[in-house]
Amino acid sequence: MLNTRALLLATLLGTVLQVVMVVAGHSNKSIAGLFAVGGMGFSLIAGLAYAMWARGGTASSLAVGGLVAGALCALIGIFVSYLLGDVPMSLLALGTISSAVTGALGGWIGKFLFRAGIAVAILAGAGATHSNAGAQTVQPVVNASATTSDFNWLVGRWEGRMAGGKGVADVLFAPPARGLITGVMRLVDGDKVLVVELISLVDTPAGVELRFRHFSSSLEAYEPTFKQNMRLRTHASDRDVFENLVAYDQALTSTQQRVATWKRIDADSFVGHSDIIGSDGNPAVVEVTYRRVK
Repeated sequence: MLNTRALLLATLLGTVLQVVMVVAGHSNKSIAGLFAVGGMGFSLIAGLAYAMWARGGTASSLAVGGLVAGALCALIGIFVSYLLGDVPMSLLALGTISSAVTGALGGWIGKFLFRAGIAVAILAGAGATHSNAGAQTVQPVVNASATTSDFNWLVGRWEGRMAGGKGVADVLFAPPARGLITGVMRLVDGDKVLVVELISLVDTPAGVELRFRHFSSSLEAYEPTFKQNMRLRTHASDRDVFENLVAYDQALTSTQQRVATWKRIDADSFVGHSDIIGSDGNPAVVEVTYRRVK
């Protein structure tokens, strides 16, 4: 299934690039001579952009999204060039098909580039980044100096209601022991258990890692396989931030959560905020305010 938002943005980006090229080529023969290569190249970029903005999916689904984005932006660009009298009508079909192929290639390649974070750098010059005057950029830093002993404040039972959603979360954490904290959460809505979550905080050579896995009330695992590596990125007296280093996979619930923040309000309350990728492939937020049960 195509990601509508990603397809729209990728097509828009590719169309702008295509139209700028053909308009410039209308009065510049040197640029006009590059229409074929440039058009396919911009469709390749549109495919990469789709993979980046779709933020996950199978290689085949990203290739299809790149194909559609690459074909649409090329069709529009070639049509504008035809209206300007620079190319024949027959080029509409041939040029669109060629660009569809490079767009599909861009989407497929983007699957692997995005996983490594390279696609973001490639598309940075095309508007994938933003800046604020006078603002400083904070680079993510893994805080390897913190250990599970710094999370002793979690020990005990907590209860919180999902913000804007259904269910009450009941969580119990055991004290740290031998570099490990274990916890269990149950999300209940009325008389129905929605999910059981097993949680662990583990000391590793690279720092503290947060791991969790989801089950039904009868302990049937929701993920067919388990891949997760949420590493402690920053640690402060009132806030901890974890980042999922495993690429998003729509089939794996454990990869939907991308960044998790625990903000302590006081000794008996904290906010759990998670930036996730929802089942529809779009960014979403889950937030719960927990209070200690005494």
